Formats: sequence, C-alpha cells, structure tokens
Amino acid sequence: MVSKKTTVSDASVVKTNVKTAEPKKKTAAKSKAAAPKNTAKKETTKQVVPETHNVDVIGEVLNVKSQNDAKKSSHTAKAVDVNAETPAVAEKSKKVSPTNAKRSSVKENAKIAEAKKFADMKAHPANSVELDETCEQDCCGGAWCAWIRAYKNMFNFKGRSSRFEFWSFMLINIFALLLFSLGLEFTTPSLITASLGIVIYLVEFVVFLSMFVRRLHDAGYSAWKGFFRPLLFSWILLVSVSLYLVMYTPTNPYELQLFLVLAAIFLIFYGYYGIKTFIAAGFFEEERNANVYGAASFIDDAHKMRSLKYASIYLLIVIFGYLISLSSVVYSALLDLYSY
Repeated sequence: MVSKKTTVSDASVVKTNVKTAEPKKKTAAKSKAAAPKNTAKKETTKQVVPETHNVDVIGEVLNVKSQNDAKKSSHTAKAVDVNAETPAVAEKSKKVSPTNAKRSSVKENAKIAEAKKFADMKAHPANSVELDETCEQDCCGGAWCAWIRAYKNMFNFKGRSSRFEFWSFMLINIFALLLFSLGLEFTTPSLITASLGIVIYLVEFVVFLSMFVRRLHDAGYSAWKGFFRPLLFSWILLVSVSLYLVMYTPTNPYELQLFLVLAAIFLIFYGYYGIKTFIAAGFFEEERNANVYGAASFIDDAHKMRSLKYASIYLLIVIFGYLISLSSVVYSALLDLYSY
C-alpha cells in the first residue's frame, strides 16, 4: 500500500514537472522563432551600406590619391630636369664662337645707344626748342632771325649753329646776292659801286666761313683738321699753278702739259674737299647734348623739317641757275658756229 501511494505521489510530481517544463520549451521555441526576425532586421540594415561598397570607395579614393601623387612627382621631376639642364645650356652659351660674341656685343652696344637716345629724347622733348646761352635773347625761331643771327656772329669761330640756322642763312642769302648782283648790273660802274661790291663780298666770305665752322662744330667735328686745312692747301696750290700759267706761260709743250695736269689734280682735290665740307655742314646731324663748343639750338622736329625744306629749295635754285648758265654758254657757242 505504501508503495502504491508513493508511486502515485511520484507520478503526480512527475506530471507537475512535465507541466512546468512545457512552458519553458514553449518560451525557448518562441525565442528561437523570434531570433531570426531580429537577425533579418539587422541584415537589412547592413545591406543598406554594404561592406564591399565601402571597400570599393576607399579603393577608388586611394587610386585617385596615388594618381595625384604621381602627377606631382612627374612635375617635380621635370623641374629638376630643367634645372639640371640649365648648367649645360650655360656651358654651351659660354662656348660661343668669336663671330657670335661680336654680334652679341654689337647688339648690346646698340641697345645701350638706343637707351641713351631715348633718355636724350626724354630730356629734350620733340615740341620744345632748346636754345643756347647766346640765343636766348635774339632768337625767335624763324628764318629771318637765324639769318640776322648769322651776321651778328660773323666773327664767332668757336660756337655752334644748327642746320636750321645754316639753311635759313643760305636760302635768304642767295636771294640777297642775286638782287645785289642784278642791281650792280643795272647801275653805272663807278669807284663807289666797285668798292661797295668788294666790301660786301668780303663780309659775305667771313660770314660764310664762320657759319660753316660753327655748323661743323654743331655736328661734333673739328672744322680745321678734316675740312678746311686740306681745302686751303689744295686752293693755294691751285691758285699758284694758275698764276704761273697766266703770268709765265711756258713755251715748252711738255712743261705746259705738266702744269695743266697739276692744275687739274689740284682742282679735283679742291672740289672734293669743297663738296665734302658743304655736305658735312649742310646734312650732318647735330649733337643733341652740349659739347666742347657749346649747347645745341633748334633741335626739335619742326625746325628739322623746315631745314630740310630750305635745303631742297636752295639746291633746286642752284641747279636751275647752273642749267641756265650752261644753256646760255651753249647758245652763244652755237651762234658763233652758225655765224661762220
């Protein structure tokens, strides 16, 4: 009996244990069933930004960075190559031939001369007139003023005269001399007119001489050394040979031919140095800065153009006058031929 009761009680205990164990199983099952849902949610959140995508973006960024670094390194390498090549280029430039060295020196001198000229042009503007100390009071910038100034400075052999003054004097003076010579032709010859003509020609000679000397000084040349000394010597020799031929006419034909040849040679020398002096005085450019003979005057572009115009008119008048005189000589020679 006891055993049956114990078995019954044991059975009831087992049942109770079974009942209590069943809800645990159910809760475990429920937990197991709920676990996959949570993991699914986590998986869905992970799939929004997958790990593989992040790895790819980082790789692309690293690739771009490496490319930029490569470009920078290539640029620095090129700069280093250029800097490394410069010593070789310098060595090549050092090993220059003499002709190239001369050319480079000539170019540098030309650049320096241009810079100096530009500085002079800045110091002396084109529209301004720079007058020397002797011209401040009696120069008005016109041709008549320059002509009067030439007579005022007729004994001045140390100063300067511009091309404008020279050609103004030459142009006005040729008309004055033509009028004076015509007046002498229409007046009756007398001692007064002869003496007046001699005085005027002497004055003109001194004025011309001083003007030529000052004009050569204005161009920066010594009038005596390269111009008037050989001109004077050739003139003296020509005059002496001509006087000998006139006063002591040689009877020997060989001697006559010799003196005629000497006269022709001295005439050529006299003509050469005369033309040289005229061209240098009339057309050589003046020095813009002050030299040992004084300051410059009438150096602006307007007076330069006027001097060119006066020179053209003067030369045209001279050529026209020589053509008229030559035609008159030819005409008289033709009349003599037809008269015979």
